[in-house]
Amino acid sequence: MSDTKKASDIASKLTAELQNLTDELAIKKITLKYWCEMKKAVSDGNFARCRTVLRKAIQSAFPDKNEATPGYYFTKAGKGQVERFEHLALWYATASEERWEVVGDDARNQHFTGFSSSPETTTEVKPETITEENTVTEVTASIPAEATTETATELTLESMKIEALKLDADTQQKVQDALDYSGMSLADFIQKACTIYATTLTGKAKQFDSDLSGVETQELLSAKYKTHPGRAREMVKRAIQAIKIHNSEIVSETGDRWHINQTAIQSLTGSKPQTVKEILTDYQDDIDSHNANYELTPYLNRKADKRKIEDVIDVAALVPNGIE
Repeated sequence: MSDTKKASDIASKLTAELQNLTDELAIKKITLKYWCEMKKAVSDGNFARCRTVLRKAIQSAFPDKNEATPGYYFTKAGKGQVERFEHLALWYATASEERWEVVGDDARNQHFTGFSSSPETTTEVKPETITEENTVTEVTASIPAEATTETATELTLESMKIEALKLDADTQQKVQDALDYSGMSLADFIQKACTIYATTLTGKAKQFDSDLSGVETQELLSAKYKTHPGRAREMVKRAIQAIKIHNSEIVSETGDRWHINQTAIQSLTGSKPQTVKEILTDYQDDIDSHNANYELTPYLNRKADKRKIEDVIDVAALVPNGIE
């Protein structure tokens, strides 16, 4: 049996047991019972799809309401931010387990907005009497207040809609899928995304700003510094210096010297061509002066015995430390 078929069968049992239930704790107990059953029955890779099957079954069996109804809770999350009352099973049918402990309308208001109910932040629907199976139940729903004046309401994370992010269609759908899967509010999602991205960027910035002149060349050539944003520039400087030392101090014949150019530096540093090309522009005058002084041309790097510059010049040996 496929995972989606398993989820469909479990959803049928869940919706059957939810019929005529209005007590939130009872709805919670039954929903989590079948939620956990589904989690055990399907593979992790198909869980998001199966979760959607379960939620759609609940929505089909218990359609949204336009007014406060026993067994339902107020929301405007998802679905284009339309205000509505959803069945409580949808509140608990989520991978965000922290929501399982949020019970009651007041607790949900605080969970989404971070504010407790007050005259300034919520509008209260007065208790109304609803008769169901000869039982009279009083239902009070706290609904977030909307702007009551013509002046524009200040945009906050809590009031922001996903459309306000102006994402392309593909990215918006991915974000919506992530929200549906996690059960997070858009505000919580944005805050977590900002935290993660800011941490990544500041970490890279610290790396870029760090001075590598005190790091030994042998260590710079190791895997430890392979992705360091400052490595390429530091190694280019040392490679240029190594070729200059070789040409002026190690050999005496023109045929044994090497023309300093992008290809030679790439071979000695292992850095990307475009990166080396951009860095070399800062040292071009010095390079041109050295090449002209020893009458070096690119053709000289095509040695008759097929020698390669990386086999002849050892940057770590000639320039073991940083250059002042």
